Amino acid sequence: MTGGTDGHAEDQGRVYQARGDQHINEHHHYGVDRPDHGGPDSVRRPAVGRSPVALRDRSEVMERLRASVEADRGGQVYVLYGMGGSGKTAVACALFHEVTGEQGRVGLWVNASDRASLRAGMLAVAADRGAGDGELLAARNGLRPAADLVWTCLDRSAEPWLLVLDNTDEPEILRDGDWLRTSPRGTVLVTTRRAAARWWPGAELQYIGVLPREDAALVLRDLAPHSGTTEQAARVADRLGRLPLALTLAGGFLSHQVIDPWTMDAYGDQLDGDQRVQLIDRGADALSEADPRHLVGLTWQLTLDAFEARGLPEAAALLRLLARFAAEPLPLALLNHEDIGGVLPRARTETALRALLDQSLSELVDVAGMRCVQSHGVLLDSVSAATPAELTPALDAAAVRLLDAAVPGAPDAGPPEPRLRLLVPHALALLRHVGEPSAAADALAVATRLSVALHRTGDYPSAWETSRTAADLAQRLLGAHDRTALAARSRAPPSPDGARRWVPRIR
Repeated sequence: MTGGTDGHAEDQGRVYQARGDQHINEHHHYGVDRPDHGGPDSVRRPAVGRSPVALRDRSEVMERLRASVEADRGGQVYVLYGMGGSGKTAVACALFHEVTGEQGRVGLWVNASDRASLRAGMLAVAADRGAGDGELLAARNGLRPAADLVWTCLDRSAEPWLLVLDNTDEPEILRDGDWLRTSPRGTVLVTTRRAAARWWPGAELQYIGVLPREDAALVLRDLAPHSGTTEQAARVADRLGRLPLALTLAGGFLSHQVIDPWTMDAYGDQLDGDQRVQLIDRGADALSEADPRHLVGLTWQLTLDAFEARGLPEAAALLRLLARFAAEPLPLALLNHEDIGGVLPRARTETALRALLDQSLSELVDVAGMRCVQSHGVLLDSVSAATPAELTPALDAAAVRLLDAAVPGAPDAGPPEPRLRLLVPHALALLRHVGEPSAAADALAVATRLSVALHRTGDYPSAWETSRTAADLAQRLLGAHDRTALAARSRAPPSPDGARRWVPRIR
């Protein structure tokens, strides 16, 4: 090519002049300031809605954990395992606050419940430990192994650290990329429901079970001190199986009764009735028939019965709707839509949500500047399992419509949008719950559009993982050759190696 060019560039634009066959790849990032890639707002604080009033029992495990973070120790992995609702996160949170406050150690907290959250959290850890913008950009776009970057930064950290990987209930995602490693500069603490030794080679495992009788009674007394004596609380705790989640729900119920307060004895008498709901604890190993986990379902059912008696059936309806989604932060804006009318009156949504918050069935959390609602996974599992079959079509339809309204109708290129990543686990959870092919097709269409939106904001790994997982989940109802499932699967790269080499251009 000879001669000059006719074009000109302004600001960050470019003009290219080439001789011969040329191929140019560019990555476009919108905005003048450093782009927001949708990671967590902070890895320096535990991502929990509310810490317990007091950490009861757990003194022995706390002593072992304190010893693991002494000044001259490092290079260890500790795994806290147990059934859902046993208080694993509460123990991790207590240690986190101790070492960051008294010892001055750097605390790093990552939600490891799914691949997207783990990846975003660990890259935020790398940024905290000094990774440069270019290094982070290459890792985010699959041009550099992300886990290698994270652990290089942790190894060269000038300060000792404690890294918490919370809610690691799918430990297989840690192996994809070798995210779980050790470093002489710090200690890793994992919370999980999965205790099989094959998942945690070289780690020190610590079981977190139900509370001793005296401490379980104190949990109830912490929350509802005026509802009965310590001995009465102990009897109720026995009926609840002394499971911390069950105790928390029961204490919240007792403490919020105003017009006709319940006593510990009255509450205990109700627990002797028909046990209608069995708790489902996904990911936990099968235990004996004396396993007390099913009592959590009975605990929330008593609360929902109280809602019905008080003229608040919408609270039960809202909780059943939330159970169609994941046990992850759900943007409140998603519930503020007219399509919720298929389950409960939109005008009553605020009242229903406040009822769930008052009874400790849900919590408000702030994620990336957005207010969200979150409920415990074990609670949502039990609610979903106990939902009458005749209600599920309406719940599925409403959940799909609400999610559909939250995803851009025509996704376009633009800066990363944290809200989109928050929707990913909920789109996938909905596909796990739906029971009819028509609902599965609609939910898959929304998940595919969400994947497109993520891709066009430059979040390629999340986009690929979303489309691949969504197609796998929908296949059980739609079949492997369904056009919608094939379209979703076509958006995923053929292999992890392909994901690293292929960076598509956004048009």
